[in-house]
Amino acid sequence: MTHIDVTIVLVAIATTCTIMMIGLGFLPFPGRAASIWSAGFALAMLSCYLLVAADQIGSEPLRGAAHGPILCAAAYTWVGLRARRGREPIMLIPTIVVFSAFTIALGLAAETPVYGPLFRLAFFMAAVTGGLTAWELLRLRKAEREMALPLLVVSFGFVGLAVVVAVDGVMRLARGTIGQTESDMRDLYDLNELVALLYFVCALVTLLYLVRRGASKPEHQQTVDFFSIARDRLSRAKKADDRWWSLIDVRLDDPTELLEASSGRAFQRISARFMSDIRDVMPPEADVHVVSPTQVLVLLPRPDTAVRGYLSRLLEQIGTLTDQSSVPIRLSASIGVAAAPLADYDLDKLCAAAADAAAHAQVSGGDRWERAVFAP
Repeated sequence: MTHIDVTIVLVAIATTCTIMMIGLGFLPFPGRAASIWSAGFALAMLSCYLLVAADQIGSEPLRGAAHGPILCAAAYTWVGLRARRGREPIMLIPTIVVFSAFTIALGLAAETPVYGPLFRLAFFMAAVTGGLTAWELLRLRKAEREMALPLLVVSFGFVGLAVVVAVDGVMRLARGTIGQTESDMRDLYDLNELVALLYFVCALVTLLYLVRRGASKPEHQQTVDFFSIARDRLSRAKKADDRWWSLIDVRLDDPTELLEASSGRAFQRISARFMSDIRDVMPPEADVHVVSPTQVLVLLPRPDTAVRGYLSRLLEQIGTLTDQSSVPIRLSASIGVAAAPLADYDLDKLCAAAADAAAHAQVSGGDRWERAVFAP
């Protein structure tokens, strides 16, 4: 396979991955991380087209400069992960400044011996962001870590390749042959472009999954806080013989059908409205915990008659038609409610009983609430 063949394959893969990232990721699930990753793929695609153009017109400066955007694109992966995790600053501006400077310098130095050390330095900086990308991926939640494995492996591979390039540079420095022009590094480029092919595919698999899954949230911390607070409240209620506590499990009916019948953004609006309805109806003293976009737990300190009133209002609120014409399905919910005294104020038992009652309400047709039944 000749050098131009490798580059053309790279162009085809880069174009396909960019279209998929924008069409399946950013457009249906817009967000800051999605926009950064889409921009990164677009930068890499631009770099590939510049490489082909440079080969066709025989321009070493253009070919040298074309390697800057693709190295910057690898850094965008790390920046997007920081944005998704909510870290500030996300380091976008410094990344653009550093790799823009490298792009200009590589173009200007392409026909001089300075190009070799400069390219190795730029490659090393991109590999550093590859290592930081791996660190961000290791921090993901357990549920997301499996799909992060492709990008995690290729990021470590990127770092390993940078080590090889650095060792080669040190050996050349020792022999006094560190100075190389752009045309002297063609063999290294072939290897880099093959690695870039792997990086494109692996990055697409992981990043597209993360975009469609949604923004990273401190889910574990929220869960710990809710259950610790709920257990404390129930313990104090038991000591005070306060019988007016209930755990409510609210579930949006037919979530799969809703997702299939709507776009990603429309489903996000539905789930946001679902959460909003619950918070609007429930009193300020209630503790609300979001289990998933379609399931919410509520610890409610109210008498039985008041609980029934809240549940009726909540079902009516969720079922109220809106102007979301893009979703041709009427919204409804199924609710399970478990009274704390019947479970001896045990939160785990309350959760299980409320879940069973909610599941029974769904099986019975939905748009209703069921009271948990405890064995004597």
